[in-house]
Amino acid sequence: MPGYVIWGTVLALATGLPLAWKWQLGVVRAGTYVLANSMLAAIALTAAGWWLGLGAVVRTLAMWGTTVAAAAAGLLITFFRDPERPEPSRQDVIVSPADGHVVYVRPVQPGELPRADKRNRTCTLRELAGTTLGDGCATAIGISMNLADVHVNRAPVAGRVQLVEHVGGTFGSLRKPEMVLTNERVTTVIEEGDLQIAIVQIASRLVRRIVTFVAKGEMLHAGQRIGAIRFGSQVDLVVPARPQIRLTVQVGDRVVAGQTIVALITEGGRQCPATAGETQNDT
Repeated sequence: MPGYVIWGTVLALATGLPLAWKWQLGVVRAGTYVLANSMLAAIALTAAGWWLGLGAVVRTLAMWGTTVAAAAAGLLITFFRDPERPEPSRQDVIVSPADGHVVYVRPVQPGELPRADKRNRTCTLRELAGTTLGDGCATAIGISMNLADVHVNRAPVAGRVQLVEHVGGTFGSLRKPEMVLTNERVTTVIEEGDLQIAIVQIASRLVRRIVTFVAKGEMLHAGQRIGAIRFGSQVDLVVPARPQIRLTVQVGDRVVAGQTIVALITEGGRQCPATAGETQNDT
């Protein structure tokens, strides 16, 4: 194998792997992806070098740049994809608002506001004060997303948008526990009858904005697009903790926006129990 291919690939791996770790893409998966792109780059540059008479140093730098550029282009195409997904066929379910992995399922204590949590550091969702989710009768489900996930978020249930509130913050990595206190977020509450469900979109370090597709008062159907977060992020789902609402996910589960059922609503599940402390949690 020519030396410029080896050294160009080494430089590409040295560039890509630290970013893959930082953005939680998976080092092994990212390494394989970079190597695949380096093979394509090697074929192209071997042909170009033969015709153009490029030197070894130029070929090495071209190998590095071409591999990184091709990998970045593929990642951006993956990130910005927005596949069509069918609406849930059932009325008695709550579906995931985001693609990703469940990082926690936590009951909200009676009398407390729901919180977004990252590595034992919390951010109180004060915007939920005055909603039925603000009386401690709730469960918070955290969903962590990485760059390879679809970043368009969807409505977990059908209903009317009761609240859309943007909370500004400074940009910081969600890998740092303290940054959940300052990261930008948008909280959307969907209401149907006496059932309220909140979706909290939390921005991460690379984010310049959270895009919102819906407005207060708008009627939504389950699985409808409600917004998007740019690059790595976290989405929290806050649901009422009622005996008739049975969670079907646990920590570590992989979920898909608009498709994965995170909870089942049985008869009477749209009425808050007399005892606020009663919860149903399968985890």
